[in-house]
Amino acid sequence: MRALMTKYGITQAKLAAYAGTSQSSISKYLSGTQEPNANVLANIATALHTTSANLLGKPEPTIVTPFGFIKEYCARHGGELSEAEVSELITTLLKAREKRNDQTR
Repeated sequence: MRALMTKYGITQAKLAAYAGTSQSSISKYLSGTQEPNANVLANIATALHTTSANLLGKPEPTIVTPFGFIKEYCARHGGELSEAEVSELITTLLKAREKRNDQTR
């Protein structure tokens, strides 16, 4: 958690505000003396661009499809993408489909 906070420049105070908890609670989570409830954990994961499972050191759950991780990530973090990023993602997917269709003709 601390490494992700550093990576994204998120202070304990900012993380606490985003997660809906206190800065002292974040400090306790970091020291391992307290664990967040499920809602706070989910909010922390979103703020740190990861999943609750990752923060807990568990294997990432995936939707059972060849693109499950990507779909799951987009569902969780899609709201954070700019319009340009959404457009680029859609364009990339459409180009890949077009390329596949051209190859099967």
